Amino acid sequence: MTEFKQKCIFFTSVILFNVLANSLPTIVNATGDDSIRGNIRPGQVVRSYSLEITVNNNTVNGNTFDGRAVLDIMLTPATREDAIILHVKDLLIKSVKVGMFSSVNVVEADFHVDYEELYIYPTIVALSYIVIIEYTGYLTESGLGLHLGKYNQGTYVAMNLNPTYARRVFPCMDEPTEISITSFKFNNLDYNHLVSNSMLEPNSANQFRSMLLPPHLWGMIAHNFININIPAANVRLFGRGGSWNQDIQASIAINSFYFNLNEWTQMPYTEININQVGSMNIIAIPDVSTDWNALSIVGIWEPYVFMETTHSVKQRSLALPKIAEAMAKQWFGFKIFPQNWRYEWVVSGLASYAGWEMTRKFYEFGVLERDIDVNTLFVTEVIQESLLRDSYLTSGVLEPQEDLFDEEIIRNHISVNGVQKYKAPALMRMMRNILGDGNIDYIQLAATALLRSMSTDSVNSLNFIDAVNKYWLQSGNAQNNFFEFLEQWQNEKGYPLLEVTQINNNLVLIYQEVFGFYNENLMFGQYKLPITYTTSRELDFSDQKLHPTSVSDRIQLLPIRLGDDDWVLFNIQGQGYYRVNYDKGMWEKIIKALEAQMTRIQIHPLNRATLVDDALNVARAGRLKYEVAVRVVLTMEHETTYAPWKAFVRNMDFLRKRLMVFVDETEGLDQEVYLRIIKKTIRAFEENIGFYPDAANMEPPMQSLTRGLVMDHACRANYQPCIDAAKYWFYNPHNSAQVNPNIPHDIRPAVYCTMVRGGDKKVIEALEARLNIEPTLYERVVILESLACSKDEAFIKELLDQTIAANSPYSVEERLKIFAAVAGSSYINAHLALIFMRSRTDEITKKYGSLEKFEQAIFILADNMVDEDLSKTFEIWVHSLNNRLEESQRAADRALEQVYENLHWDKKYKDDLYRLLISGHLM
Repeated sequence: MTEFKQKCIFFTSVILFNVLANSLPTIVNATGDDSIRGNIRPGQVVRSYSLEITVNNNTVNGNTFDGRAVLDIMLTPATREDAIILHVKDLLIKSVKVGMFSSVNVVEADFHVDYEELYIYPTIVALSYIVIIEYTGYLTESGLGLHLGKYNQGTYVAMNLNPTYARRVFPCMDEPTEISITSFKFNNLDYNHLVSNSMLEPNSANQFRSMLLPPHLWGMIAHNFININIPAANVRLFGRGGSWNQDIQASIAINSFYFNLNEWTQMPYTEININQVGSMNIIAIPDVSTDWNALSIVGIWEPYVFMETTHSVKQRSLALPKIAEAMAKQWFGFKIFPQNWRYEWVVSGLASYAGWEMTRKFYEFGVLERDIDVNTLFVTEVIQESLLRDSYLTSGVLEPQEDLFDEEIIRNHISVNGVQKYKAPALMRMMRNILGDGNIDYIQLAATALLRSMSTDSVNSLNFIDAVNKYWLQSGNAQNNFFEFLEQWQNEKGYPLLEVTQINNNLVLIYQEVFGFYNENLMFGQYKLPITYTTSRELDFSDQKLHPTSVSDRIQLLPIRLGDDDWVLFNIQGQGYYRVNYDKGMWEKIIKALEAQMTRIQIHPLNRATLVDDALNVARAGRLKYEVAVRVVLTMEHETTYAPWKAFVRNMDFLRKRLMVFVDETEGLDQEVYLRIIKKTIRAFEENIGFYPDAANMEPPMQSLTRGLVMDHACRANYQPCIDAAKYWFYNPHNSAQVNPNIPHDIRPAVYCTMVRGGDKKVIEALEARLNIEPTLYERVVILESLACSKDEAFIKELLDQTIAANSPYSVEERLKIFAAVAGSSYINAHLALIFMRSRTDEITKKYGSLEKFEQAIFILADNMVDEDLSKTFEIWVHSLNNRLEESQRAADRALEQVYENLHWDKKYKDDLYRLLISGHLM
């Protein structure tokens, strides 16, 4: 052993001993102190709700509904003298009557509403009451609560109460554990179809049978959509008129998902509840995108369902997992639901996990060709996306320490702006690999056990752990407990960085540190980390290697034999939820292998992707020199596969936006500093794939997906051959005023955006004309997002204004898509989006549909505050006393913290990175 390596071991051991000798610092609960105030009224139980909703269309004050709620309420002896308290949100309470035991003797009762809570004061003290409440509410545009949907051919009315929207439809306690006998009657819904969770009562067209459920699981939809297809015996697919012949892909997939979910869950769909409607109604919702947990209703945004016979691979890669997950929520979301919203990760994680499994089964064993690599998509779109989001200090924990009751906290915890929706299925995939060797899926076994034992009941994380242990401990693993593997992952935010140091030709030292973009204090991690690796000698990246050789939570010496030129790679196929950093010597050997085409292709594409992803993010956190990370990136000149390019684009986009603004605003800097990276890295792609697909020859779908991804990034970086290709493709060769209808679908976003960015008004006119005849909503969104690439400030301002106009031509979901595209298209447009958000906050909150969508827009905006000036303007708005953020203030504060973290990188690393890139010795 050399003297240097002896010193390295001693130094590392001292650091780790000192870290371990001190307790870890307390991690602040990401949900805040006011999230744990308890449920609305301890000692109160609503035994039943009988609800009658009458929709009043075209009223003077907008679309409203009248409600009559009859509640059977029981109190405890200790609390019976206290007021009855119920949640009400945007409901006008007209009258409250209270009686004992029955509704015969009800009398008027005093009441008042205080901060969205209804206080009722019975005239006589008792333990049991019948309460009758008359009230009025508003139909929303959000797809949540009682919703009035609009599309070209008409309207529909839907009721989606998940997660805390029941209080917007009727006075209630609105907790997951509030399991009550509930029945609904809907009046004045003159539509062809009226569907809810349960069957209609005999001889009734609008009264539904009661079910024993918490309020958030109820749903309803009244519509005139057409029954497009019947993909399976108990499944009906509905859509708006004009969507004929666009359902083939979805119908085939739905058929596969339905039968595979029945088998995978070991619970036939028809047996979920005794009173359920006989069919699963899958409805392509044209205007909003929301999650549904209601039985018998699977609402999915239309662009994730309907597609032309010839369509983009990108659309299919997005749509099929979405459909599968939405269907899985009939089991994981309705059949079992969270005991409290802090446990939502268990249910949503199982739904997502099952959805991806159904997608994998569809492509591996289905009737379609095996065209999409689902494993690659899961790693790139779920695991790596989650690792990125989870790197911020504001990411929050998977499971908060205390129960959540505050609506704002619940929304922030489970919304798309958080990490939970990605992290839960990512961890379940990793735990599957830890527990089994691929032959037994303990996550599936646990899921089926929960469905059997917790039928239409609430679950928590301990239920999930017990369900796993039930099978795992019986398989000869009595010395371990699944709780030990999961504990730190679920209770602490972030994840570990595995540090790898070669000691000699026979030993490799590994240890873990807590990773984050902005870690002032280095902390030793104690996660149960699955150790999988291979070397240049064995070159085994097979699925069998996904089962870890060991699970480490501390410093460890591994007996790995390596020659002078041999390398070792950890985290096989990127399946583990952690990053890896190597010592300088090992990085040199890995880069050397990546630089030679013969040795590069011996490394699994997912590991090539992981190397790019890890190197750039570890450098971003200051734990690796950018010189090393850039050298890893430059080896992409030999790359043609999707996964490494996805990792490249996701992470290099962060650098591109900041470097291009930096050189544009600073006099004397090299304007092509980022462009040179593109010129260097795109060589193999351009030679082997290129920007000109041959429409006459079918190519592998993953290749089409790669082309669309790389072309969009290259054109945004001003790569001239890409821009020339966009010009070649755009216009119809038979009519120069029209968009070419034969542009390959996967490059349309790049072609459209590039041409719009060129500034020609004829391009916008041609695209707007194409928009009016576009047969699918997905392609319509592609055009709308491309219009946001314009450099014409007046046009962008008008485009944003149209998203909140009273007669906006865009659907609710399209409005957010346009805003997101504007914010991400350029520095100037990000500034315009910020001004728009700051000055039109009230209208945006209303017209974008819901607080969830508004807060999503805030985070999108924050992600595009790419320099100090924009960051400061964003900060001033968030801290302003009259910012009108109200219920979204907490979300805006979180977004601002992410802006600060990105600004920290900007101040610390941007100048050095620029100097590195112009030095020339790497290029």
